[in-house]
Amino acid sequence: MNSSPSAEHLLVIDPSPDTQARITQQVQGRGFSIVAASDPATALTMIDQAAPDIVITDIFLPDGAGLALIKELKARHEACPVIVMANNAPETLIVEALRVGAADYLHKPITEEALAHALQRARNLLPGNLLDLPGLTRSEYQLTVESDPTHIPGIISWLIRTTASTLPSIQRLHLQGALQELLFNAIEHGNLEIFYQEKQEALADGCYDQLLAQRLGQARLRDRRVTIQVLHDKRATQLVYRITDEGKGFKWRTLLTRSQAVLELEGANGRGIFLTRSFFPSLAYNERGNEVTITVPLG
Repeated sequence: MNSSPSAEHLLVIDPSPDTQARITQQVQGRGFSIVAASDPATALTMIDQAAPDIVITDIFLPDGAGLALIKELKARHEACPVIVMANNAPETLIVEALRVGAADYLHKPITEEALAHALQRARNLLPGNLLDLPGLTRSEYQLTVESDPTHIPGIISWLIRTTASTLPSIQRLHLQGALQELLFNAIEHGNLEIFYQEKQEALADGCYDQLLAQRLGQARLRDRRVTIQVLHDKRATQLVYRITDEGKGFKWRTLLTRSQAVLELEGANGRGIFLTRSFFPSLAYNERGNEVTITVPLG
């Protein structure tokens, strides 16, 4: 397994442990971090948690779930290339897999050479990293996303891969946690007006999904968006992330002036923001409290 900071994450989905092991062996030394799943349910969990860069999946999964899994993966992580594999799949099935989003097809048993070529083609489809582009002095990204928290893992994965994959691993980990905290706050507390205590009670009662569906069912809330701006300035040697929601804002000064002892009390909100600011002291809100900015130093 390659553990370099820029290694791509590869998810292998196949019911056969032998196939999983064979593919793992064939990609050794090619710059991949590899995880494997044997069934669609486990695969979807890994897709959300690990946010793979490339997926290789057998098309003949149990209960005919191969095509459905491709569709679901592309819905969650559109930029992730999917390579399908099978032993003697009919041409019509291969065409259908490509139609619903697969990028490539491999015939089983897969040869190391064929796999290497397919992975290189998939790599060519991945978004590039801002920090790697020669001659670039300044660039900006702006993403506008819906108010559905289930999209957050894929968005963060894309942001890290596209704007920060060459940062040291510990810095990337801190940035990932910060973006997760700030995006959940923007969507849940900002746009959907789900307050801290309300969320905690819903989680304790096992009805958070119902609460989320209820808020997304309200037109005035579900049509709100979150804007994510990323500024990369090589001359200033920094990355700036700005997250803006369409909510009412909040009294951020009161929260940021709380002591750590108060925040550590059970049931106290604001601990996530406190931790984020400990890693990124530049954290700042606008006057209204519906826009937050963090700056990541480079080098």
